[in-house]
Amino acid sequence: MHNSIRAIHIITSLLLATMFVACDTANTAYHKYIGINTDGWQNKDTLTFKVDTLRRFGDYTSYLCLRIQPDFPYRFLTLEVEQSNMPKGKVQRRKVTIEVVNKEGERQGTGITYHTHEVPLFTNWMGPGDSVSFKVNHAMARETMPSIMDVGIKLKR
Repeated sequence: MHNSIRAIHIITSLLLATMFVACDTANTAYHKYIGINTDGWQNKDTLTFKVDTLRRFGDYTSYLCLRIQPDFPYRFLTLEVEQSNMPKGKVQRRKVTIEVVNKEGERQGTGITYHTHEVPLFTNWMGPGDSVSFKVNHAMARETMPSIMDVGIKLKR
């Protein structure tokens, strides 16, 4: 009897976890990372992301996603992001500064092997047939930015 109750609790927990993951995934219209060359990210290298066609109406929020190695040599990382919404032709730009290491020297973000950061960018009402493109550059004084593994964009409804 005790084993069957425990089995029911485990199965219920797994079903709930699956539902939460499915709900989050269902609201994610786009999520992609681009790997950065191990030699570093050149400031002239623009990363481009393109969301071809949205399927539903709604408020969509875009996020800048980063994976940074623990040996990143600076406290802050500054990036420039441009989002273009079509067919409206709306272009939005934002300079994003991410605190990679706080004043106490502690790494920020989540993760152990690398640190993940996710920063909300813009929220826009969009609908079926709309498309979105993103351009991302680093805006640091140093020409080559080391220790950045991946840069990504997520679009959620």
